[in-house]
Amino acid sequence: MHTASRVSPLPVVALPLALCLLLAATLQLQLPLMLWDHIDLVPIYDAWRRGALAASQFWRIHDGSHFHSAAYAVLLATTWLSGGRPWLDCVAGWGFYALLAWTLWRLVGNGWRERKVARGWWGAMLLLIAHPGHLANLQWGWQVAVFISLLGAVAPIHWLTLERPTQALNLAGVVLAVIGVLGFSTTLAVFPVALALVVLRSEWSWLRRLTFALPWLLAGGALVAWLLAARGEPVALPGAGALALYALNYLGGGVLRFAENIAPWWTLLALVLAIPAAVRCRRQAQARPWLALMAFALGCALFTALGRVGNFGTDHAFVTRYASFALLFWIGWLGLMVLAWRDVATAWRWVRPLLIVTLLFAAVNGAHLAKKARTTHQRAVAVAAQIRADWPQLDDALLAQAYGDRAAAARQRLALLRQWGFAPFGRADAD
Repeated sequence: MHTASRVSPLPVVALPLALCLLLAATLQLQLPLMLWDHIDLVPIYDAWRRGALAASQFWRIHDGSHFHSAAYAVLLATTWLSGGRPWLDCVAGWGFYALLAWTLWRLVGNGWRERKVARGWWGAMLLLIAHPGHLANLQWGWQVAVFISLLGAVAPIHWLTLERPTQALNLAGVVLAVIGVLGFSTTLAVFPVALALVVLRSEWSWLRRLTFALPWLLAGGALVAWLLAARGEPVALPGAGALALYALNYLGGGVLRFAENIAPWWTLLALVLAIPAAVRCRRQAQARPWLALMAFALGCALFTALGRVGNFGTDHAFVTRYASFALLFWIGWLGLMVLAWRDVATAWRWVRPLLIVTLLFAAVNGAHLAKKARTTHQRAVAVAAQIRADWPQLDDALLAQAYGDRAAAARQRLALLRQWGFAPFGRADAD
């Protein structure tokens, strides 16, 4: 099918150990009730119990912007199996994340094949792949959608950048990408990336390239048509400056969420430095995985900016859950810079310190985001305890804190959770 990817010089247990540590942290910091958007699962679950799932919001756009059907399917199963305890939602999210991490690890080997890359740079990749920034999504069961989305993009990128991808892998990639879009609509950004990867296969005939591209064109066109037909009120298009700043903030948040004033400038520097690196590697197939990851992450940033910057401003890009998307950009950037300059002594003298500083930023950012995840967990535990203690006389301020603009609907949905004996209530409370 393809030649073997480069084997990591790190111990074989390095990635599994890192994933297990993140699983332990996820279970320790899980949110013990349905918070924020997660409460929207309640009417869908109720409809499923009554055999009326098709009449619910299952196949509809969530909040006018995202499909979530694939995530709903997972959450319906985990909610039923766990008796309404969110820990299993988090384990499912971690499962998709583990598949994502393993795929990224394989992609790293493919992107550095035929190169002697020092152990330290593999360790740097391990940091970015198993980054504590993912905890913001791992601890909240609702965010299983994020890892379905990312797996639906990264797996096709990996398969299409193998030395000899097959049509079967191509079709599997299309299927995964469609499922990814049904987790989080920003996965649509992988469709133009996949088409570019196919077109760049100059060693293939145009007929072969067409047979690979056609499924992507058909599936992507159908998804865009569905999204346009089902979406809510259109938002005003932002100006180019706001769009660019949001995208730079979005990507910068992956390594510099703790220093928001620096983040866009560091991202801009990274993009500028990527240009000569890409030019130098333009004839090397090994550069394609790295450039594809960067392009996908940039596409996610721009898609998100189009939908969010008009209503929320450019600082909204620093929402912690976007770190999982932004980290793909930095994985791609690090891989490209090492590939391009590792063997050029004059350039490596100034590139290497920039990479090390970026990794230091990423490490500090990981600690920062892990601390925020702990704070979020503590607040969620307090909210769950207060809901149980005050039921049914719940304070409006408490509901607004826990559910935002869903506060009014949350009262009725919490009543259903209590009736079923689901968290934050005990099974003894079930009617």
